[in-house]
Amino acid sequence: MHYFIYLFCLVFLCSCGGNRAKQPQKETAVDMPKRDEVKYVNSLKFITPAKDGVYSFGDELVVEFESKDRFALDSSVVYLDGKEVARLGKDERRAVLAVGEDKVGARTVKVIAWHPENKRGILTTTVRVKPAAAPVKCSYEVVKVYDHDPQAYTQGLIYHDGYMYEGTGQFGESSIRKIDMANGKILSVLNIDSQYFGEGITIFGDKIYQITWRSRIGFIYDLKTFSMESSFTYNSEGWGITTVDDYLIMSDGSHKLYHIAPSTFNIIKEVEVYDHNGMVPQLNELEYINGLVWANVWLTDRIVAIDPESGAVKYELDLSDLLPAAERAKLDDDDDVLNGIAWNPEKKTFYVTGKRWQKLFEIKVTL
Repeated sequence: MHYFIYLFCLVFLCSCGGNRAKQPQKETAVDMPKRDEVKYVNSLKFITPAKDGVYSFGDELVVEFESKDRFALDSSVVYLDGKEVARLGKDERRAVLAVGEDKVGARTVKVIAWHPENKRGILTTTVRVKPAAAPVKCSYEVVKVYDHDPQAYTQGLIYHDGYMYEGTGQFGESSIRKIDMANGKILSVLNIDSQYFGEGITIFGDKIYQITWRSRIGFIYDLKTFSMESSFTYNSEGWGITTVDDYLIMSDGSHKLYHIAPSTFNIIKEVEVYDHNGMVPQLNELEYINGLVWANVWLTDRIVAIDPESGAVKYELDLSDLLPAAERAKLDDDDDVLNGIAWNPEKKTFYVTGKRWQKLFEIKVTL
């Protein structure tokens, strides 16, 4: 009896299962799990620092913020110039940073906060950093005085292998020159097209690089023959230029120095220049000497020595008493100012002059 009951149930189940298999099936949508997406929200507000607040080397930079009431806080991270400097817990809203001496100028402060439900807040501001101490004032003594062409509107000056190379400016007067230091005789001169206003020059390898003022074009010459070999372009005004090991540094009349690749003239990086009072604009003719870039500050008798990596002004030289009063009286007060710095590595002396000055001075500088 049990056997027949079991057999009956088995046949019944198979029959029902077969019938179901033959029934049309209704398609149903399957909800696939969605990947969580970050939702960025306006949830944060700085208490400090104030935008463009000014700090000096060694100061404490307090980063403090608040989260709006409806956004609970899980955690946050503080960044300085893109580098993580502090991690904060859910109940923390404040971090104290030390202002290092690695860079002056604009520094970016950023906070990223994580909220529940995969929400995230981002807050960014900028502060300004300057050196704490004033530049060291240098003294100098005049070693020798040379004649200088009073028609030369000096824009660049380089001493190389016993000769002085000079770049001059003004439309229709711009040139590069090679000068015999023994007698002041001009040995070679190349005048550039009158549409260009010549600015700084530098020697890189066996080439002379010359930039121009507002034309955004520069020229490369053979050092020995003065023949032009090629040109290059850039996206700013051209003021001063110098060679630093295997790259160049250029100024554009602002408070910035541009590190330049010689082969392409692409900008490697920009460095702002500050002293203890703030930014130093009008940077003009440049000369790299023993790890520092020395720069004329246009329309002044001031030369500043700049750390090319941090942008901090380390030294300054006041040459307001260099040119005798009788000589200065002959100049155009608006334009014929101190300009031109060259370095003699053998004698460790500077050569300085000015636009249309009748004298070029060799000086010994004491740091």
